[in-house]
Amino acid sequence: MSANEIMVGDTLPYAYFATPEGDGPYPVIILLGGSEGGDMGSRGAAPRFLAEGYAVLGIPYYSPGYLPPERQLPDLPEAFDAIPLEKLAIARDWLLARKDVKADGIGLYGVSKGAEFALAGSSRIDGFAAVAAIVPSDVVWEGWGPGIGPDEVSSFSWNGEPLPYVPYLGMEEEFRKYAIPGAVVRLRTPQDAGRRANPGRVPAARIRVEDIDEPVLVAGGDADDTWNSGAMAQNIAERRAEADPDLRTVALIYPDAGHALSGSGVQRTEGTFRYDEASLAAQQEIWPATLAFFARHLKGE
Repeated sequence: MSANEIMVGDTLPYAYFATPEGDGPYPVIILLGGSEGGDMGSRGAAPRFLAEGYAVLGIPYYSPGYLPPERQLPDLPEAFDAIPLEKLAIARDWLLARKDVKADGIGLYGVSKGAEFALAGSSRIDGFAAVAAIVPSDVVWEGWGPGIGPDEVSSFSWNGEPLPYVPYLGMEEEFRKYAIPGAVVRLRTPQDAGRRANPGRVPAARIRVEDIDEPVLVAGGDADDTWNSGAMAQNIAERRAEADPDLRTVALIYPDAGHALSGSGVQRTEGTFRYDEASLAAQQEIWPATLAFFARHLKGE
């Protein structure tokens, strides 16, 4: 924990608020990581935004049991099962109660499942000035977790009710490939298969991105093996344009890029994962575009 960081408290377990150098009130970016769980995703992004003069509110919301002990957050759910979108309303209200926060300068930055969270939440909750969804989904997907079978739970909930979702088809078989030396695991395959096999369930599961009045930035890759973020980012942009040409949307889609689009374009290796060149090249455009997007809508620059 840095000198400028505090924990939010019991209303948002493990959520943390950090401020940059200088005097407030600060524009704020709420950070939502993805299915890696814990706080790694939000803490990985926080320093980059702090360096640009933003305060950050990191919201961990899921802590799977397979995380190493040092990354476990015991009060968070181990299952990605009906995560309440209302967490974003709690976060907004907590920020608005602070004198060091620029009330009209609160943005959302979500990556992967965090992008799904950000879009589904901001389609129902007002008070955010801009939303950036990196490798996003245009629908709510099936959830998962210990003791949960296929097509049993939704990833997110609203007002205590699980949201309609698109199921997977063959996810357990795909996961079993992790035990096969040299096998290529492509999580996108059972998601694409589930969507194709259940066209009747897609309309109800679709995130109503046209209800987000604020500017939205989406970035995706057509070579994404985790899920089809390029096509889903395109769907989001088209749906907003069709609903209202005045809705402001920035769509950054890269034919050769994969899922790792949330960095700043600096080559690095994390564990056994190495960023591919196409994704790094995309990051080098996405990151400055994201900063320009937030500077305009959160700082008024």
